[in-house]
Amino acid sequence: MCLPRIGRGYSRSQMRGTITLAAAIVVGFVASASSGALRGKTYTFTSTRQGVAHGGKWKDDKNSILQADGSGKVAFPLFVFSSPRFRGMDYTGEFLIESGKEDRYAGFVFRLRDAGNYYAVRFSASENNVFFARFDNGVRKILRSFTASISSRQWHKVRLVARRNAVTIFLDGRKVGTASDARWRIGKVGLGTKADSITRFRRLSITAA
Repeated sequence: MCLPRIGRGYSRSQMRGTITLAAAIVVGFVASASSGALRGKTYTFTSTRQGVAHGGKWKDDKNSILQADGSGKVAFPLFVFSSPRFRGMDYTGEFLIESGKEDRYAGFVFRLRDAGNYYAVRFSASENNVFFARFDNGVRKILRSFTASISSRQWHKVRLVARRNAVTIFLDGRKVGTASDARWRIGKVGLGTKADSITRFRRLSITAA
């Protein structure tokens, strides 16, 4: 990898710009290399000890990860796994929505940059739909919505296949649809709910692609 050469004849502003460019190239190179090194590896998530909560009450309960806060005080409770950052991936897991008056919701989060910037695929038993959303500094924008039959108090299987700018969504072995967006390219994975929804998650795994 060739970096810009810094030598005599440069003004201070030129040198600062060159140093910034060099740093950006190095960061991009390292991120790309580390992402490629993950390819084919599978990571499993079984406990709240593997991550950090951002709102809600997340705990280990009955061989699952439970978001147990039904107060509705937090708009979008979020749990982030302290995992590698993924580009392409197969994200699989199961959810069971126990209750919720405002919304009965299970969310799978990916390409998370921080607690306010990420993608989420939401499964709603109260609206019987699935949608793909992007969070920008905590503000949610729904990019695509699909009709789907989702029951409360029943385990459902999920698979998200993310490749480049697109994510293909599967529910209980059937393809729901494909959506795309180019904003976030790489990031961590996690779980989410909405408002007063009490939801369980289990058998979570990521295979890097």
